[in-house]
Parts: sequence; C-alpha cells; structure tokens
Amino acid sequence: MSKATKIISFIGITIAMFMGTLDSTIVNIALPQIMTHFDASLTDTSWVATIYTLALAVFMITGSKIADRYGRKKIMLLGLALFGGFSAACMLATSLPELIAFRFFQGLGGAIITPIVLPMGIEIFGKAQMSKIASVVGAVTALAAAGGPPIGGVIIKYASWRWVFGINVPLTIAAFLIIAMGVRESYDESLAGRIDLPGTILLTLGLGGLTFGLLEGRQYGWQSGIILGTLIGGVLAIGLFIFIESKVKHPLLELDLFREKTLTASSLVYFLTGFTLVSPTLILNYFLQDVLNDTALHAALIIVPVSLTIMVAMPLGTKLFDQVGAVPVTLIGLLVMAASLLLLSFITTTTPKAVIITFLVIHGVGFGFSSVSLVASVKHLPKNKSGIGSGIVNAARQIGTCLGIAILVTVLDNNVNTAKQHIHQDAIQIVDRQQLSPKVNKVVHQQLNSLFSTTGSAKLTTKNKQTNLRRALKQAAKSQVDLPQPQKGTDLYQVYQAQKKLALATDNLKAGNQQLALTLTKLENQNTAISKLSVASQKINLGNQKISQGQKKLLVGLKQLAQKEALTTALRKIKHTKNQQISQAFSHTYLVGAVIVLILSPIALLTDRKPLT
Repeated sequence: MSKATKIISFIGITIAMFMGTLDSTIVNIALPQIMTHFDASLTDTSWVATIYTLALAVFMITGSKIADRYGRKKIMLLGLALFGGFSAACMLATSLPELIAFRFFQGLGGAIITPIVLPMGIEIFGKAQMSKIASVVGAVTALAAAGGPPIGGVIIKYASWRWVFGINVPLTIAAFLIIAMGVRESYDESLAGRIDLPGTILLTLGLGGLTFGLLEGRQYGWQSGIILGTLIGGVLAIGLFIFIESKVKHPLLELDLFREKTLTASSLVYFLTGFTLVSPTLILNYFLQDVLNDTALHAALIIVPVSLTIMVAMPLGTKLFDQVGAVPVTLIGLLVMAASLLLLSFITTTTPKAVIITFLVIHGVGFGFSSVSLVASVKHLPKNKSGIGSGIVNAARQIGTCLGIAILVTVLDNNVNTAKQHIHQDAIQIVDRQQLSPKVNKVVHQQLNSLFSTTGSAKLTTKNKQTNLRRALKQAAKSQVDLPQPQKGTDLYQVYQAQKKLALATDNLKAGNQQLALTLTKLENQNTAISKLSVASQKINLGNQKISQGQKKLLVGLKQLAQKEALTTALRKIKHTKNQQISQAFSHTYLVGAVIVLILSPIALLTDRKPLT
C-alpha cells in the first residue's frame, strides 16, 4: 500500500470517527426546533439526544468485539451503512417516535464505527506509528465532541434542523467509498468460536440499565421505581456478566485485559474527559442561552474555542507522551481541567466574553492532554487487542459523559431550585418595601408566585411567565384607585407636596370665587355693572374648576410616576438578586466538577509503566 493510499484510507476512517462522535452532541442545540416542529414536550423530545448516547455507550464494546472477530473492514462498512442510512431517515422523519427510533439505529451504527477506527489506523500504518495515529484519532474525537454545539448552531441559523442529520449523508458516502476501496481487512487472529451470546446480552442489559438510569434519573426522579430498578438491575447484570466472562472459554470481554493497569487507568482518565466535557458543552451552554439570553449560534461560537484548542493540545500532548510518558501528560491534563472548572466558577452575568473564552481555552488544553489516555490505553496491549481496547476506552468516555450529565445537571437543577427560592423570598421583601397601590401589590405577588412555581431550569416556561409578569404589571399600573403618595425624601415627593399645596390653594380660591358668584347673582338685578361682574365671576369660577381638575390629574400622574419608579427600582433589585443567585448556582456546579476531577486525578499516575521521574 502506497503512502498516498494509506493517507487517503486514514482520512476515510477519521471521517467515520468524526461523524460518529459529532452526533452525540450536535443534536442538543436543535432540540427546541424539533420540539416546536412536532409540537412535543421537552421530555419527549430529549429522547432524540438520549437514545443516541444510550446506544453508543451500550454497544461500543460489543461492536468492537464483533469487528475483531469477523473483520473490521466489513463491520465498519456495515456500521457506515447503518449510520448513513438512518441519518437520512432521521432527516426525513415525519413524527417524533419515528425520529427517536431512527436515532437508535443511527447510534448503533455510531457504536460500531467509533471504537474500530483506532485498530484500523494501526493496521494501515503499523503499531510503530501508534502514537501519531492515536493523537489524530483523539484530536478528531475531541474536536467532534466539543464541536457539535457550534456546528449545530451554524446549521440551525442558516438551514433546517433536518440538516443536523442530513450533513452526515455525503460524509458517510465519502467514507464508505474510501474504506471500501482503500482499506485492507484485519482481524484479531487469536479469537475463535462464536461470539459469547450470554455475555453480550448481560453486558447490553447492564450498560443499558446504568446508562438509562444516569441519563433519565433527573427526569423520573432518583428515588423513582423505574430509575432504582434500572440502576440496580444494571449493576446486577454487570456483576453476573463479570462472573460468566471468567468462566466461559471464549468471552466477549477478556477480563485479563484489565490486569494491564495502563488500560484500566487510561480508561478511567478518558472517562473523566467525557465527564468534564459536560461543563462547556452543556452547563455553560445553559448559562449562555438561558441566563444571558444569547442565541444558540452566539453561544456555540463562544464554546467553539474548546474544539480549536483541543486540535492543537492533543498532538502536542502526544509528542510529550513520546518523550516523557503518559503519566505527566495525563496528570497535567486532569489538573488543568480541574483548574479550568474552578475558573469557570467565577463567571457572573457581567463577566466579559473574552474572559469566558480564555477559561475555555484553558479547558481545551487540559482536555487535549488528558485525551492522550486514548494512546496510553492500547500502548501496552498486543496489536490484535487494540480493537477491544479501543472499544473499552471509548465506552468509558461515553459512560463518563452520561455520569457527568447525571451528576452535574442534577446538581445544577438543585442549585437553581435553591436559588429560585432565595430569589422569590428576596423579591417579596423588595416589593413589600416599595410604596405600591393594593392592586399593583397584589398583582406583583401573584406574578412572582407564578414565576417561581416551576422547578429546575425550564427556559421556555420561565420566559413566558416573565412576559406575563410585565404585561400584568403594565395593566395593573394603569389603575388610579388607592394610589400611594410618592416616597418621602424623593424629588417626586417634594414636587407632589408643592403641587398638593397649590391644588389646595386653588380649591380655596375656587370656593371663595363661588361664594362671590352667589353674592353677585343676588345683587345683579339691582345694578347692571354688578351683572357684568357676576358673569365674569362665573367664567373665572369655570376656569378655576378646569385648573382644579388639571391639578388633580397632575397629582394622580405624579403618584403613577412614583409607582412606576418604585416598580422599576424593585424589578432592578430583583434582577440583580436573580443574577447573583443564578450565577452562584452555576458556580457551585462547576466547583463540584472540579473537586471530582481533582480527587480522581491521581489515577493518571498509573497510565504508564514508566515511572514518573
């Protein structure tokens, strides 16, 4: 095979890897449009993303084992056919259940494609080039995982949500043709016999139960029967799987592989990269869109530096890996990721976007260095075991992402709920300190109770209720009944008091003029001049009445203006409190992630046989 053929063949399999990983994150940003198109609930629509992640996590190890046994090229082409075919089906789906079903089979294709790219690359270039191959595969994987939201944002901005799936079709065709014509078949020659069916079933049930429980625990409730049942059932199935695999002659997963500590430790490090990726691609995205009200595209463009940094950091980390080994590189990567999460915890609603991007670049460096664990995981495995090793480490990253969603999004929801309670309490106190009419005060309390009646970070509901609050306050503020006086010490209070005195003087003048008019009326028959004075007095009295009415309207207007200022002040203070509390909710979520990564970072010390010097 010529060098050019090798390069083209490798491009073909990296396209496959890119697509399989990209679709685990690109769809999230399109969920609102899909929800609107099918007139579905957010809970039902979220299954479009969940089912793909579930399929990836569950079938990666099985897919890599089948490829090792029956031929990686044949199984890769089968995976591409599934992935591309059901990508087209997703694009053309006419109902939400159809779309979810098609996404499952697309995920099955992705689970086949993703883990066998690394062993196929090693087969093309030889194990001597493994570090370079793995660095490219790792960079492409990281780029695809982190690049999903920005790419999806651009597609949503300029095309339909359907093209989030449709973009895969031409790429799949290109990858299929390149691999079919340029890549040689490869196997794990040490395998014999049929695939371990009981082990396959148990592993599928175990990973399926655990993944479903982690992804849906927040939705159904962690103490619900279905979640407890799937999590406990998953653990039991995994336990039974391990027992059976230790007894059968031809196991699905050779447990002896885990005696190679570098595989086990590297898989755990890669697991942590998947865990931390939730912070920039999901948690920060919530903050940008739901708190700062950025558009999906704008939020995606802010997040994209993570992807660009990984493209540089992963090859750099691999070069360092070749020189000093995996331990210092992966350890530094984990520590830098923990530090970046700590930095993200300082973000507030007033933080400049340039600072946020800087923190994301730091995260990308840590992610790129930590992803060297993909190389370390198969470094000390025999060449024919690189396929199953790749399946294990890639499955670990997917499960890490699932656990990250389960922990960090649940923590965020709890933090947001607590923040909403504090905001509600503070808002009531702020409103009660303002001088408002009984009607406006009642409306404000009703709207605040409605606004904070939801739990979690439900964006659409909250936005609608904020609109309703403004509309209701605007309508209530038009009422002129029982308006309070302006607050003492304000400029409006002084103007109001001066105008009140002027109105009182006008009323006295009007009363005096009315008395004069009555007297002149009695005398006008006796004297023509007095008759003229009487007419003039009546005109003056009419003018005084108009002035008095105008002054009363002015007093009402001053009261309404004072009430408007009081409402504006109250809403401004409530917004300030809200921004503080919500920023703290996100901050505490990042801190939880940072602590978890920091505590588990010593695992990196076992990612290589070479001691850290």
